[in-house]
Formats: sequence, structure tokens, C-alpha cells
Amino acid sequence: MNTTCHTGAVGEMTVSVFFLQHGLEVFNNVATRGPVDLIVYNKDNGKMVAIDVKSHTSVTYRKDGGISPTYTPFWREDGVAIVKYIHGEGAVRLPEGFWEALGMEGSDEHS
Repeated sequence: MNTTCHTGAVGEMTVSVFFLQHGLEVFNNVATRGPVDLIVYNKDNGKMVAIDVKSHTSVTYRKDGGISPTYTPFWREDGVAIVKYIHGEGAVRLPEGFWEALGMEGSDEHS
């Protein structure tokens, strides 16, 4: 049985592993609800970013070949990064400027 709860949990775990592989510390919200799912912490400089993970089982494409804006990562007004995980692609999508917010060199090409 695969519910949206399971889909979300798998997405959060996969995103956590992604950040661990990039050398970041990851802290998980243990409550079933809350404004953020994860906090990633760069132990090298003390910078952190709160994350709300949105999991999708597939992507909807527009007629012009682009993806629907629903699947585009962004920053909330309160500074929380909305990170998208697409199960069918195994892709973690980060909002523009994510790595810079953590004080990490490079660009969004890491995603």
C-alpha cells in the first residue's frame, strides 16, 4: 500500500541522503506536521537552511516541453526553501541560490 504519507516519507529520506552525500548535517522534524521537514547545516561555516520537501510521483509537462510550475522549487517568504523530489526521475530540485545560502562554492548544478 503506497499512500501520500509513504510517498512523502520516501521523498524526505531521499532528500536527506542527497544532502548527507554533499557533506551537510541533516536534522529531521520528528513531528508529523510542521512548517519545515528538514534543516541542513554546513558545519564548516555554521550556515543552515530550513527545507520543506514536496514529493511528486511524476512530472506534468506543458505543450512547449517545459515542466509545469508546480514542480519548480522556490523560496517561501519566510526564507524556507521548497525542495522538490520527483520519484519517477529520482531527482532533487533545489531553488536558485540554494548552495550559496549555505555558503558553498559552485552553483545549482549540484542538484
